[in-house]
Amino acid sequence: MQTLPLELELAASQIAAQYYPHRRFKLVSKIGSNCVDIEFQGYYTEKCVTQKRSNPTDDFYRDKTIDFTVGYGYGQLSISAWWRGAILAFDYNTKSWSNEDGEDISCPYPDGEEFEQIAAELYPLLQKLVN
Repeated sequence: MQTLPLELELAASQIAAQYYPHRRFKLVSKIGSNCVDIEFQGYYTEKCVTQKRSNPTDDFYRDKTIDFTVGYGYGQLSISAWWRGAILAFDYNTKSWSNEDGEDISCPYPDGEEFEQIAAELYPLLQKLVN
């Protein structure tokens, strides 16, 4: 499989948009035999900007501050993102957060809980895809 099934891409986009309602996401995936990495690239919705462009994926709408990556393989799921000047990661299986140095940290505020919920909803979908 080279691309995400359309149903999974739509479901994953809807899950992310549920927690970030004024954003939409373009998904870029890399699929291996036992793993998948999905980059969620954030874009403002047209309601959030004063000028309009004909292409909704134009860089004018781009919001890189809400980009995140989901990695799933061998039953393990993680979410990582650039957050307030640091790379943070959430390990769904151990329910733990770490910084770019691998040190355990507490759940970051305000987005940490949203990422935890996104992970919980994506886990069964990705489990079906890879297994």
